[in-house]
Amino acid sequence: MYAAIEQEQDFMPPSLGCRKIFLSTNIAETAVTLDDIVYVIDIGLVKEKSYDPYHNVFTLQSSWISKASAKQREGCASRCHLGICYRLYSKVQVASLPDFQVPEIKRMLIEELCLQVFSFPN
Repeated sequence: MYAAIEQEQDFMPPSLGCRKIFLSTNIAETAVTLDDIVYVIDIGLVKEKSYDPYHNVFTLQSSWISKASAKQREGCASRCHLGICYRLYSKVQVASLPDFQVPEIKRMLIEELCLQVFSFPN
């Protein structure tokens, strides 16, 4: 697990002559803004938890992002400075992406979601 102290270091500027590199599939879509991100490398994939009714198991699968996700990732590079988003997939692939991701509530068993909600402390 990523410790809170390590997370605080993410928001601090890098040492002189150093660069920060974040490797993640969804970090560029979050509401968290890291001031010194100028370049985003978008691989076009996301890991999503879903339910496989045929095998009766939960799976974590890589799947293509949506157009909305691609736009969010691109915006991360220029929230605080002019930036560039490098996409590692073609314009043809972008055209075939769905407009939005399938909501988690449609990918999961409702019982699992209810257990997650009730497991959080008040």
